[in-house]
Amino acid sequence: MRSNSSGDPRCGSAALEMAIAVSLLWTCFAGIFQFGHAMYCYNALEIAVESGAMFASTVDFDATAQTFVQKIQNMTVYGNPNGGSSALAPGLSTSNVSVTWTTDASGAPDTITVAITGYSCNAVFQTFTWNGKPSATTRFMGVYKP
Repeated sequence: MRSNSSGDPRCGSAALEMAIAVSLLWTCFAGIFQFGHAMYCYNALEIAVESGAMFASTVDFDATAQTFVQKIQNMTVYGNPNGGSSALAPGLSTSNVSVTWTTDASGAPDTITVAITGYSCNAVFQTFTWNGKPSATTRFMGVYKP
């Protein structure tokens, strides 16, 4: 059996190889976690936007008071047009939800678009900010109140 004090030049290579391997594995796992967390946040936003757009297609459209905008934002963020306390996506607020619409020649709404703006997803080593993504556009089929 050989002793480490024998002056063998190979005696520290195992520790060095272990340090390099662990650092590479840690970097890979951290990157995978960061990517996975960003995908989780984006998927939660997609579900919230689709829910808000489905609600927007049937909400009563009051062109003058525009109370429908707050209802659509609440539905997108909380899953309830009256609001709530727990957002569907981490850190999402009604200020991150943009509601726009197009009108036909008579001024009645034709399509409504719900989009996320200025939302930041804090991953471990990087922050991702999405503007205008995800978004969903739907045809308006609700009641128009001029």
